[in-house]
Amino acid sequence: MKIGFLDRTQANWTAGASYTRSMVHALANASIADCEVHVLGGRTSSLAELPAGAKAIRFDADVVSLTHIQEAVEAHGLDVLLPVTEALLPQTACALVGWIPDFQHRHLPEYFSDEELSQRDRYFGYLVDNCDAMMFSSEAVLADFRALYPSYAGASGCAHFPSSFAYARGMTEGDPRFVSGKYGLPRAFVLVANQFWKHKNHRLVVEAVALARRLRPDVHVVMVGVPNDTRDPRNSHISELFGRLSVEKLFQNISVLGEVPLPDLIALMRCAIEVVQPSRFEGWNTTIEDSLALGKRVACSDIESNREQAPGAFFFPCYDAGPLAGHLQEIDWSCGGWSGVEAERASLQLERERGKRWAYSLIEICREAIECRRRSAGVRAGWSGYDPEDEIRKHPLLHLDHLQTQNEYLRRRLDALREQWTERARLAREKAGEDRLRLKEKVAEATHRAESLAEELWREKSTPMRVRLRDEMLRRLGRGGRARSH
Repeated sequence: MKIGFLDRTQANWTAGASYTRSMVHALANASIADCEVHVLGGRTSSLAELPAGAKAIRFDADVVSLTHIQEAVEAHGLDVLLPVTEALLPQTACALVGWIPDFQHRHLPEYFSDEELSQRDRYFGYLVDNCDAMMFSSEAVLADFRALYPSYAGASGCAHFPSSFAYARGMTEGDPRFVSGKYGLPRAFVLVANQFWKHKNHRLVVEAVALARRLRPDVHVVMVGVPNDTRDPRNSHISELFGRLSVEKLFQNISVLGEVPLPDLIALMRCAIEVVQPSRFEGWNTTIEDSLALGKRVACSDIESNREQAPGAFFFPCYDAGPLAGHLQEIDWSCGGWSGVEAERASLQLERERGKRWAYSLIEICREAIECRRRSAGVRAGWSGYDPEDEIRKHPLLHLDHLQTQNEYLRRRLDALREQWTERARLAREKAGEDRLRLKEKVAEATHRAESLAEELWREKSTPMRVRLRDEMLRRLGRGGRARSH
């Protein structure tokens, strides 16, 4: 069975790259005899190195287009393709396994515009209509799917993806405590590692720290993640969050580091006393999975998927800072959180075992998708029967969404290139100006030296000339005087 993986690396979604790495490494490490893994990605792929047994299909493009996918499926004879999230992936010559990370827009519609809500429903509906199987990362999301799409006839299943840490090289090498000195952190801290999207609920942690420090002034929280929310162009809630930190004078208790390099993030997680996940909604959280892979204690919001993912965690409500504040007060802040290399290695080995079980679940979903495609072979004739114009007539809004998405990407890319070349032009102008100034100074210096040399030469050569002229004039004047005397 030839499995094609679509690289989910995205600039504004760090979990996508982690998810892809987890899938590829888990399948490769499971060593399933009849399974051949191919990874489809463009220039921005996060998978610079693939595990043994996995093969790369690279495209010289930032965005992998539908044409690229079509060519790869046909050229490499792929049997199944996943995880499919493209709303406009037409009928291919292989089975398709769709993936919906979660149905956040149905649970928290207030975080989405009306256009975004309808767009998501169209995207997901298209996947349901065109994929042979659907996979989900948690039972909670699978339950939502079955409630929203009760008539779905294809295969569906849940596969809890493992942490990519389980397969990373050198995860437990070196002493991670260097990170405290690098970022000026105390020895003891808890970690919040999330993007600063509004539903990630950083505000609850801020309020909890404000309460907890009344009894425990040594409480300290480290927050990492890109301080940006794509759904809030003005980033108003992030501004409010930073304003709250200033009003409550919490910068001594909360360190906001922003985005940090991956090695530093891993070191922070290894050193943290525990990891706090306050999100109001998740499908399956990579931060929790990474923390469990390292054997860290976890405190998280009491949403359904968190309870499913980390049943042994400390749970607190999403809208009340009191329980989390009480929990922070009970932590022993006198010692650090690093458990040592041996404990980490043992925990990572357990995560790799979980990864094997996940790989077997994934293989079963792929086989079911292939079987569904075979049963419907008469309905789906593959690319030879695909009519793009008919597809546009049937799904005009989806095509419009797709074009808008591509146009938005190209616009951002063009803006980035424009800024890049504008900066290069500015630097070139500055350098040219500096060169002109240096040249002007050199010309002035050379001119001054030439004038000095000319003046000196004139003095040297004009002195004997003046003497000869004087003598000649005196001689002539003398001859003229004698002529008049006669």
